[in-house]
Amino acid sequence: MEQKTSRSRRYIVTKNSILMLVVLVIVFLAVWAWYNNAKKTSASTTTLSASPADGVEIAVPEKVDDGTGKLVDSFPIHNDSWKSEIKFEDSGYVKNLVKDITSDGRQFVIPGFNSTEDYAVGRTVNVDEVWEDGLSSKVALSDNDVNNDDEYNYISLDFYLRSRSNKINLKPESFLAAGSELGYKDDGTKGDPKKLSADSRAYTPYRVSSYSTTSNYPFSADAIVGAMRVSLVGASVENVTSLGDVTTETYDGKPWDEVAKTKITWLPRPDIFLQATSNMTDWTLQTGITPSNEYAEKTYCHSFYEGNYPVTKSDGTKDTSVKKGVTKHKYYDSEVLPDKISDDADEDVPKYFKVSKITEEDAPKLKNDASYYPTLGQTVEIANDAKNAGIKFEPSENDSRATSGYYVYKYQLNIWIEGEDAEARRAINNGVFSLELDFGA
Repeated sequence: MEQKTSRSRRYIVTKNSILMLVVLVIVFLAVWAWYNNAKKTSASTTTLSASPADGVEIAVPEKVDDGTGKLVDSFPIHNDSWKSEIKFEDSGYVKNLVKDITSDGRQFVIPGFNSTEDYAVGRTVNVDEVWEDGLSSKVALSDNDVNNDDEYNYISLDFYLRSRSNKINLKPESFLAAGSELGYKDDGTKGDPKKLSADSRAYTPYRVSSYSTTSNYPFSADAIVGAMRVSLVGASVENVTSLGDVTTETYDGKPWDEVAKTKITWLPRPDIFLQATSNMTDWTLQTGITPSNEYAEKTYCHSFYEGNYPVTKSDGTKDTSVKKGVTKHKYYDSEVLPDKISDDADEDVPKYFKVSKITEEDAPKLKNDASYYPTLGQTVEIANDAKNAGIKFEPSENDSRATSGYYVYKYQLNIWIEGEDAEARRAINNGVFSLELDFGA
């Protein structure tokens, strides 16, 4: 009975605004913890949906003609753009998930590497080398270069939330689940949920990793969720201006990039750890890891590299043309591992960094119930600073919703495979995951 209650809670049928993403990813990762081979991946059944039960509604940018015949992103000024269900394909920036990268949730970095043949350690970062900015799906799929459409390092999607209240929370029910846990079979159809790691050779998970085919404990490629990260970067929309059919939002007279702040950087699946050895066929997948587990220091930690800007100009800004050297950081969530903040992590770990809270009571469910997966487990405030609710929306036919009185926020959702994570290996490929973000007042 207890498990049935927890599962219904995780499906969140009627409560708050929901942002949901279900993606099939065929992620070709190198044997190392990082990779750079540009093999194609695929994504499917991406959905964004919302329930206005808390007075929160969601929209993606409208596609309009800029007057030259080119479709561009425009602020969703029409009331009928704010729906209870929107497909992420409407954004135009979801297609494939191709490569991995390292990030704090805002800056995306491709560092230089040292060569190695140690499969257990993986390829390591050269902290003194030149680094590059990662390429987002939004940039790759909106520019004029068709050759880079499958070359981006992370998914980046713009969306908007509007609410009668200027305060919006990301709710504890939000989750990142593996396709196996939801019952997605290899052909994409739904079946019975399966565990990510086998108890014996007789058990066959969905999408068995090629590096566990000879193991006594085969594991699923869906364990890629252990290496995935999610971030939200956002700012309040203070006003909108229209030029022809294009409506542009303004942010107190400044560009969005200058005003927007990171609202959350989230490590959703600390309960998974890939134990690598020098012999790839001996790799095992540990699941059900709690904060008291021996692997918690590794799995509940977000380790990443920040790209340095060595030159500071006279006005105090950084010279972004000089990109050499990276600095490693470790983030621990003080709500989950409070003892690790002062001991092993930077003193300036931001409050927006969150790890899914997993209790000791969750451990047996995570190990024994194939359909059980952790949720965020804590409320995160992502909006509270909008001052203007005066944007006038265009009414639509047969729509009785108000056209004013909303606080509006624009967000960028980033999804990436963190190259510093143990699960970012070739052993974890052809995985399926589902991301659901639940918003409410």
